[in-house]
Amino acid sequence: MNNNEKNSDYPEYLLSRLVTEMERTADKLLMASLGLSFTRCQYLAILYSAGTITQHNLAVIIGHSDPSVSKMLGDLEKKGFVSIEISPLHGRKRLVSLTKIGEELMHKGTGILHEHFDGVIKKAGIDGKAYAEQTKKLWQSLLSLQVQ
Repeated sequence: MNNNEKNSDYPEYLLSRLVTEMERTADKLLMASLGLSFTRCQYLAILYSAGTITQHNLAVIIGHSDPSVSKMLGDLEKKGFVSIEISPLHGRKRLVSLTKIGEELMHKGTGILHEHFDGVIKKAGIDGKAYAEQTKKLWQSLLSLQVQ
């Protein structure tokens, strides 16, 4: 028995493998359809949900360093997907918001992903609504137990 077979009974291992494969699949789908990486689509989706936020707050939400987020935002701004302005209240803070083009692209991307993964869930014979509820409970529990 190899290590993968031994680990396959552990929920944390299975969840890690599932997330990795979903991210890999999402990246392939979005690149093929829109020429947009999954990571870039995540940035757009977060900005859509959060509205205008500081670059630092975006870095905290997405879990990346400020320099990494700055580089990604520079690329997204060049493509017209986000707008970056200096905060009038604090000259060192950069305010980031989604442009109309970015919002349209985000909706296309999330639609592509929803359609694909909804099909995966149905093919597996899983009740999508129940799965979403269980996943949300697990996510909330994990957030409440954050390791510092």
